[in-house]
Amino acid sequence: MSELSDKQSFLRTVVEKIVDFSSRFPVLVMVLSLLALYGAKSYTERLELRTDFRELLPLDSPGLKAYEHQTGRLGGGASLIVVVESPDRKANEKFIDDLGAKLDAAQKEQKACLSVCKADDQPCREKCGPVLISYVEDGTKEVRQYYEDAKWLYADKQDLINANNTLDHQIAIRSKLVSDFGEDDFTPPEAEGGAPASEPDGGASDGGSSATATVANGPDGGPAKANKDKKPALGMDEYRDRWKAKAKKNDDFPTGYFATEDGTNMGLRIISPTSGTGDKWGDLLMEKVRVMVGTPEDLKKTYNPKMEMGFAGDIPNAIAEKDSIMSEALFATVAALVLLLIGIIVFFRSGWALPIVFLPAFLGVGAAYSFATYRYGYVNTSGAFLGAIILGNGINYPIVLLSRYREFRARGMTADVARRGAVWNAFRAELVGAAVASIAYGSLTTTDFRGFSQFGMIGFCGMLLVWAAIIPVVPAMIVIVEWAQRKIGYTPKYGIDEDGSKGPIMKWVARFTERSPTPILLVAALITIGTAYKLPGYLKDPWEYNFDHLGSRGSKSHGGVGEWSNKAEKVFGGKMNIAGARMFADSPEQVPLIKAKMFENDKTMNADDPLINDIATITDLLPATDKEQEEKLAILDEIRDRITPRVLFDMPEDERARLLEIKPPETLHVLRAQDLPSLLRRRFEEKDGRVGTVFYVKFNNFSFANGHNLLKVAATTDNITLPDGTVVQTASRSTIFAEMIRSMEKDGPRATGLAFLAVMVVVIIATASRRGSVSVLLALIIGVTWTVGGAAHADMKLNFLNFIALPITFGIGCEYPFNVFDRTRLLGGDVSLAIRRTGGAVALCSYTTTVGYGSMLFSDQQALQSFGRLAMSGEIACLITALFVLPAVLHVWKMKPETTPVESPKA
Repeated sequence: MSELSDKQSFLRTVVEKIVDFSSRFPVLVMVLSLLALYGAKSYTERLELRTDFRELLPLDSPGLKAYEHQTGRLGGGASLIVVVESPDRKANEKFIDDLGAKLDAAQKEQKACLSVCKADDQPCREKCGPVLISYVEDGTKEVRQYYEDAKWLYADKQDLINANNTLDHQIAIRSKLVSDFGEDDFTPPEAEGGAPASEPDGGASDGGSSATATVANGPDGGPAKANKDKKPALGMDEYRDRWKAKAKKNDDFPTGYFATEDGTNMGLRIISPTSGTGDKWGDLLMEKVRVMVGTPEDLKKTYNPKMEMGFAGDIPNAIAEKDSIMSEALFATVAALVLLLIGIIVFFRSGWALPIVFLPAFLGVGAAYSFATYRYGYVNTSGAFLGAIILGNGINYPIVLLSRYREFRARGMTADVARRGAVWNAFRAELVGAAVASIAYGSLTTTDFRGFSQFGMIGFCGMLLVWAAIIPVVPAMIVIVEWAQRKIGYTPKYGIDEDGSKGPIMKWVARFTERSPTPILLVAALITIGTAYKLPGYLKDPWEYNFDHLGSRGSKSHGGVGEWSNKAEKVFGGKMNIAGARMFADSPEQVPLIKAKMFENDKTMNADDPLINDIATITDLLPATDKEQEEKLAILDEIRDRITPRVLFDMPEDERARLLEIKPPETLHVLRAQDLPSLLRRRFEEKDGRVGTVFYVKFNNFSFANGHNLLKVAATTDNITLPDGTVVQTASRSTIFAEMIRSMEKDGPRATGLAFLAVMVVVIIATASRRGSVSVLLALIIGVTWTVGGAAHADMKLNFLNFIALPITFGIGCEYPFNVFDRTRLLGGDVSLAIRRTGGAVALCSYTTTVGYGSMLFSDQQALQSFGRLAMSGEIACLITALFVLPAVLHVWKMKPETTPVESPKA
């Protein structure tokens, strides 16, 4: 063995002392490890999963800031929609009425409880429970009554003028039958039989208008023309019908319930102050409503045998997505664990290896999620599957270490010497492997995009702590396992040849790469050229813009939230004159200016294909401006004055009833936003009570799943600059998606470049030779080229999750060629023997990592599936280059002979 430097000697001494300590006190090490695992399990139970895309964006993102600023002004506003379906309209109405009453009672009970608590008496307020409901919308009866009461003001001004003239004309026609008794004081005489007394000619109900008298009397002074032009109810029937229809144009629910036309689907909407991102308060509200609704059997028994009920809205969607990801992550982790067990048992030909390799890997997973709990308190979508990934990646280190130990034991070393020798022999490769893997994860932490940085930070801690755990834990577990084997009389069989090689496959790889290095390199070059020729065009714009390719497939399945969301859309979608992207102004006066500017932007930016169809404001729900309403009220006053008791007395009973219905009440007044029914007003109201700052941008028919469209929407409607230079922070959900695309475009290349540069520096320092650094980096670059080139050929676009696979591939993929090269160095340049001795362990490491990535294929989220596929392809490509390309390069580029190998081939 070559002479070690002082630093290497000191480091080796420290490492061997740790190994000796853990070997002397193995039970202590194991107990401490198990306690650490238990503590991590208990501590991480508070860890939340948040699936909202907002959790992926940088906190200082302008779009996110604007969106959070606006949602903060509304105060949550997450929706929970209860949808009921049955063929019986009455049964559906009863269900809605009953549930509405239960929700109302629950709110009143909580308000009564809170009313006795002082504002600063937190224990008292906590006893009342969290406020989970802002308000409930169970029907439109209030809206229908409002429009009925205000129908006169919703009529067109000209129509009111025409009605007034018609009324004047018709009263004049009938004036032969009506005398002017002074209408306001007129009291009908009690004629026998209820018939009105006859009146003298010439009386006019409008106070003796000469125009009326002229129209009323025919050329001969008789009533002939009057009888011909006379209309029922003084001609007001057509106006009454038209005004009612005009007022009802904003009332899309004529029955007073949120329902489809046939009444088979009805809904009730709960608005909650919760975030709607899968938090625990949303879960609690959902559970409370489930209890109120009852079981499916209760519904069928109480209301209708065919009744079904489901949930839609922000809260159920977030819960369904969270539950789906959590169950999939658990299933994936268990499936990955089973596959890892099988692979390790097959490779080591014994189940005894399992506790040795898994305990430090589990410690790494526990440490990673404990850090996530401490640092963040939650994980986003990308972090849900990190447990399986860290398990698959982190188990590489104990596998290599145990493989070296078994090899040394098979070659005749005593147990204590083999433990120390294995740890030190693998220390360099393991340290470099942990360093490059941690760097790969760590490169993601340099980004602002939280979808990358959180994943990177958690993975960085996990990988580093797995490596730190192997030195004390693996030797201790080896001692315990061998003690147990001796107790039962079991003699381990290592299955390793005298030269330290294992298995026929790696022997064949070693012979093949030694005999045919040039053909291997030629084939590798051809494959590289074949995969790389599409890269220039692909890398110009590799991003996935179709969000339909990123979401969940299962939510659209029968019985899922997606199905009930479609039914809720049939009930509620786009009705009550409110739909589109909700945005805010800083003051009501800014709304018309913003509206004009957005239309101007749309005309300028999207002249060929306009985006905006309309912009709905609260003024759209009002009859007209204050001035126009005052003008209408003046006309309505005239109409009311004309329909006097004397005029009504002369009308047949049915016509009199219709005239009374159309007669404007004296209570009519100018209607303002505060007068609107709460169902309408609340949609334009901030949590502090301000009304009129909210507006809704309605877009033309285009796909919101297309990221290009979202970028256009954001450019057209975000952060509007008013004529006076004021910038108003306007934002919507489209802003979030557009910001995600922009963040990925900025942070993705930066993370990849940093990962490669850092890995390159580590490799150059660790190999300490031009031959080593060039061969290892060449194998890595070829593997990455195959991976990305394959994605280009398969048209696999990059997204906010699968992009993580690229910097990670630099780290994990570099570990395999470095392991092979480092073993070659230890063996004095014997490439073939290095392959025979370490190739199997490298292949197993790649298998376990591939299994970890493959766990994401179990996810229903298409973005996670694409992450798994891309990462797996990177693993396979880098394993092939490590076992074939790297040895071929080393065989062609001969190493200068060393007089004394670090590790004797014959030892």
